[in-house]
Amino acid sequence: MKSMPSTARGRRSRAAILDAAAELMHARGIAGPSIDDLLAASGTGKSQLYHYFGGRRELVEAMLRYQFDRVVAAQPALTDLACDDLDRWRDQVLEAQRAHGLGTCPLGVFVGQVEDDPVLRATLTDLFARWQDAIAGLVVRARQVGRVRPDVDANAAALSLLTAHQGGTVLSHLRRDLTPLADALDSALAPLRP
Repeated sequence: MKSMPSTARGRRSRAAILDAAAELMHARGIAGPSIDDLLAASGTGKSQLYHYFGGRRELVEAMLRYQFDRVVAAQPALTDLACDDLDRWRDQVLEAQRAHGLGTCPLGVFVGQVEDDPVLRATLTDLFARWQDAIAGLVVRARQVGRVRPDVDANAAALSLLTAHQGGTVLSHLRRDLTPLADALDSALAPLRP
């Protein structure tokens, strides 16, 4: 992976390419937009794209990491070490989904698109593992203050919550209704409560 640009202009150009890639690939799939589509949407040139990203695969890897950062930023309870409230996280997930127009998950949408590329599959697998670890950290903090039963396994709970998030997001998108996501999260949270 190439190093980050050293100038503010370079960082803006790289960010514009990532923004365009995230938007277009989320809408059309990883293979959907051409390089010319990405350049037109980002307002950058081909030399810039290949200067900041070694090629399409490297751009896709960076875009997946970018999407992960966006997902986690929309769920600040996960990174706030003072937060021990799973209900706050639930509300943040629902608000992000509402703000996203009941769309597909910015990261989960790519799951079926990376099967044939072991590098991209490993990248996406790692990002989902990091997401699960962040949820597990919140479960541990909640358990320490009595918001979660003391016998709850944080990793198993995090997997259940992430699974509820993904499945609920798919059904909320399909039905254009936030209820499936809210119900899935509530069902996964209920057995954790004291």
